[in-house]
Parts: sequence; structure tokens; C-alpha cells
Amino acid sequence: MKAKYDVKSRLHGKLLAGSGLVVGGLSAASAFAAVDTTSIVAVITDAGTAAAAIGVAVLSMHYGIKLYKWIRAAG
Repeated sequence: MKAKYDVKSRLHGKLLAGSGLVVGGLSAASAFAAVDTTSIVAVITDAGTAAAAIGVAVLSMHYGIKLYKWIRAAG
């Protein structure tokens, strides 16, 4: 009987700890809900735009060189 009680006790303890984490997470999320994130979103958008421009430049150089070599080999 003792082993059965220990399993129930451990399960009950884990359940209480898990529910405490959930409640704590929800209260922390509601505390940060009032933070203005427009500046963060603007920075991320600007970084994405810069990364896209760099990617286009790299691909243009890569395929430009391939096109040059293809035209040179054909002529």
C-alpha cells in the first residue's frame, strides 16, 4: 500500500507544481501586455528589409557572373 500512496503523492505534487507554473506564466504575460511594441516591430521590419536587400544583391551578383560566363562561353 505504501508504494501506491507514494505514486499518488508524487503525482499530486507534480500537478500542483505544474498548475503553479501555468498561473505564474499567465500573470507574467498579463503584466507585460501593456508594453508598447511598435518600436521593436519597426526595428525588426527594418532589419528584414535590409536583409532582403542584401540577399537580392548577393543573388544578383551570383547570377550575373553565371550569365557573363554563359555569354562568354557562347561567343
